[in-house]
Amino acid sequence: MTTPNTSSEKRQRRRRRKRRLRIALVTFCSLLMVFCIGLMGFAFYKIIHPAPKQDPTVVAASPIHEGEHTKNTASFTFTGVGDNLLHDTIFVYYEQDHGNRDFSPIYEITKPYTSGSDLNYINFETVCAGDEYGLSGYPAFNGPLEMIDTIAGAGFNWISVASNHSLDAGSDGLITELNYIQDHHPQISATGAYTTPEQADTPQVKEINGIKVGLCTFTYDLNGLTEPFGFEWLVNDYRNKDKTVNYDLMKTKLDALKEVSDVQIVSMHWGEEYKTGIQPEQKEIAEFLHDQGVEVIIGTHPHVIQPVEFLVSPEQNTLVYYSLGNFVSAQNSDESMIGGMAQFQLDYDFETKKASFENVKFTPTVTYITPDLRTYRTTTIHEYNDEMIANHYITAYGLDLSKEWIRQYVDSVVGNPSNIQIDYGV
Repeated sequence: MTTPNTSSEKRQRRRRRKRRLRIALVTFCSLLMVFCIGLMGFAFYKIIHPAPKQDPTVVAASPIHEGEHTKNTASFTFTGVGDNLLHDTIFVYYEQDHGNRDFSPIYEITKPYTSGSDLNYINFETVCAGDEYGLSGYPAFNGPLEMIDTIAGAGFNWISVASNHSLDAGSDGLITELNYIQDHHPQISATGAYTTPEQADTPQVKEINGIKVGLCTFTYDLNGLTEPFGFEWLVNDYRNKDKTVNYDLMKTKLDALKEVSDVQIVSMHWGEEYKTGIQPEQKEIAEFLHDQGVEVIIGTHPHVIQPVEFLVSPEQNTLVYYSLGNFVSAQNSDESMIGGMAQFQLDYDFETKKASFENVKFTPTVTYITPDLRTYRTTTIHEYNDEMIANHYITAYGLDLSKEWIRQYVDSVVGNPSNIQIDYGV
């Protein structure tokens, strides 16, 4: 028989067990609820923050081991030709025979060269200010504005406009030419003359493949003419009134150019006409530009070719084409028919801030003129053929303009310069 005390104790034990079970059940349910809430929160986070998809084309970068580095380099290619000397017979006869001013056939043979490089240069020896200023030839030149369109179409994107003929159509004519270039062909850098004082103080830089290429042009004279009062900034004339070289002007222009560019290419209108030898002033200025860190010098004005060389120093090598001669003209000597095409690849190291060169060439060019003086073509020695030789104005005039004569002439002037290929196409 169970006693009351014993029965009471049993009831208490049952109540304690039930209470512990209820506590355990509540605790379990609470933990389960917390777990479910956490799981739902994580799932929601994954929905709004999905893991990035792995691109199967991306390969994980390898660690860079000590002593390894990658050179930070870039390069560009250059093609340059000499004087675009526009005697009036070139454009007058063309318009009479074709009824238009699309002069592109004159340059069609050389276009694959002059449109194939990153930077394509021509010396605009004679101003093209158009009909408003009266079209004319020697001695005060002025060509049609449409010639600028043709040059742009031939691929040239750098024109030097500072020459001894810059003021042949007056200061207004020069500014008209420059405005036309800026308005119709903004891809062209025209150097050496300006439309405003502000423009004259602004260095001209062309960025090519990441390299900031500074461009500048100087001329030795303006055929005795001077800029109007207050327009002394109009043309980069490098001589003082006493005919000494204005090195201060050149240094000022180059210092400003170096501040905003990686490499500098300067075109120089210098030397003596029809002299194939390097003149003392040319050599002196070339050494000065080399000392200033200029990488390339392109020479024009003599109307005949001159030598090519590297000026070498530990700081920087400077490639100098002293004269590229005529690209097109209506002159009447065998030597003035022969020009030079400058070609090279310039490599620039952004770490060392130095330039180096590859594939440096001097390719002879030939101005082809028919005996009646009505047809003009620019060509290289590669495309110059027997038919052209037999029907050239110079041949009819009794002079030798065969490929063999051209080779002997170029050899006598340029020779065999170190690290420069004279490209005869053979």
